[in-house]
Amino acid sequence: MAQLVFVNLPVTDIARARTFYGSLGFTFDPRFQDETSSCVVVSDTIFFMIMEHEKFRSFAPKPLADPATSTAVLVALSRDSRQAVDDFMAAALAHGGTNNNKPQEMGDYMYGQSVCDPDGNVLEVMWMDVEAAMKAWGMAG
Repeated sequence: MAQLVFVNLPVTDIARARTFYGSLGFTFDPRFQDETSSCVVVSDTIFFMIMEHEKFRSFAPKPLADPATSTAVLVALSRDSRQAVDDFMAAALAHGGTNNNKPQEMGDYMYGQSVCDPDGNVLEVMWMDVEAAMKAWGMAG
């Protein structure tokens, strides 16, 4: 069985968060949701569990960091092209995301953008041509 990754993200409004993540093209697994949480399907093996603060706290071993004022994690997601990065960013900004103004560009082999969801959780979206990157870094094999 493939290893699955579940990234748990605190949100203040589950309906708003579902609208935001749905606008990015993600789907939801209804088996893992209730009125305070939802399972965002990122890929066959990666999921975001978006949970309102009280529910999130029930899982967390430490106090909840407020993602609106602190960065606890950067979630990086790859895309198939530079255009897909820009499309993701445009959808995020159109649906309540905040541009972090931290573009990343490395030659013609890597490109990325950074956006916060409506609660302040940081999503890094990037494209990389791995072979070109290895060559640029002197690691071609």
